[in-house]
Amino acid sequence: MNDQNFLERTRQLALCMAELHTSLDPESYALLLRILQGLNEAIVHRDTGVDLPFSPREKELFTPEFGRVLKKLAGYLGPHGMRVVVGGEIGDGSGDGG
Repeated sequence: MNDQNFLERTRQLALCMAELHTSLDPESYALLLRILQGLNEAIVHRDTGVDLPFSPREKELFTPEFGRVLKKLAGYLGPHGMRVVVGGEIGDGSGDGG
């Protein structure tokens, strides 16, 4: 990874987060931040998975569109981006929330 690529991805992530802060409702934005914190833990502890339990309300907030936003944000992380796998009955129930 070169520094320019890292800086551009960081800039894109910051722009996207700023847009989401104003476009998402506060509950959804808080959930997004909690998930991103979990992704950060996964990056820091590379050899372990991170399990984030969702409350019933958080499951409602995790719509297919929310999953697409999360997938886009995860693409800005790590040297080659990250793949986010959502299991269980989140979003549309397909397990492919992003």
